[in-house]
Amino acid sequence: MKQMAMSKIALSSLLVPMLAQAHPGHHHHEASFWTGFIHPFTGLDHLLMAISFGVLMWTVSKQWKITGALGLVIALMLGFVLGAQQWIAVTVAEYGIVASLLVLAVALWRKSSLALAMVATILATFHGVAHGVELGANGHVMAQIAGMMSAMALLYAVGLGMGALITKYIPQGNKIVAACAAVVALIGLA
Repeated sequence: MKQMAMSKIALSSLLVPMLAQAHPGHHHHEASFWTGFIHPFTGLDHLLMAISFGVLMWTVSKQWKITGALGLVIALMLGFVLGAQQWIAVTVAEYGIVASLLVLAVALWRKSSLALAMVATILATFHGVAHGVELGANGHVMAQIAGMMSAMALLYAVGLGMGALITKYIPQGNKIVAACAAVVALIGLA
């Protein structure tokens, strides 16, 4: 019975790379606030990064809840500028995205490592770089970027709420955070 369950898990993990595709399609012909706002909800790496980052910042310390949100937005904006100017190649950005998810997973696993939280914030820059490379050539896309930033901030807030709920009100909540870390690592490696 246990071997059958493990086989199902192994077979299911083959689907993870398809689910992790963060960029199933931008609407390059329209650069509106709403296309930017919707985009983070269409990619598993965006959802994982923003929500997990919120959970992590909840577990780190009180002062990092707001600082983490500002750091995330600044890192994403800086990354967009670097990508739009072609200062960082998209292939480097993709490796940076994987690294950011793995560092985020380790930070969640270690429960409250401020140093890892800061590294995860810095590595979030690569998520912005990927969008800068893709969208920078389209010209004026500030409305779309504003939409993306708004959605990422909303997802971060959801992560903070989940972190509070998990750690305060659910018995063995730290084990759930550790399980989240494993999922983030699995998606990061996919």
